[in-house]
Amino acid sequence: MENLIGAIVFLIVGGGFLYAGYYIQNSNRRIQTKGTKAKAQIIDFVEDQIKDFDGNSHVYHFPIVKFTDKNGVEITQKLDLSEPQKRINELIDIIYLKKDNEYELIINNVFWKTYFPIIFIIGGFLFSGIGVILLINKI
Repeated sequence: MENLIGAIVFLIVGGGFLYAGYYIQNSNRRIQTKGTKAKAQIIDFVEDQIKDFDGNSHVYHFPIVKFTDKNGVEITQKLDLSEPQKRINELIDIIYLKKDNEYELIINNVFWKTYFPIIFIIGGFLFSGIGVILLINKI
């Protein structure tokens, strides 16, 4: 059984990456299809420390953006995606989708809409593939 633990860990991590990648991809697709394009102004950054798998803390900068929705309401919201620190007052392209009283936002560029979820999906296939190979070699 101890020989299978490594394979099982790779399969679980791979499954997690696959789930995250497909979840992000579907969410992005839904926002792109039903959402509204807008220009948002970066008005500030929030620093968050996030611990990774090995317990090391990393500082990420999440932009606070301000934009006007299609009803003329001015919205201020933190983006869930860390951006390299850009200049305050810089304009970025976003797509937003109002859901109840909340707004879901994505940055309207190829990296965040396409490549970001694909990175997770590829990682998921790699980890899962390694897990399958380890399982086959153990059997």
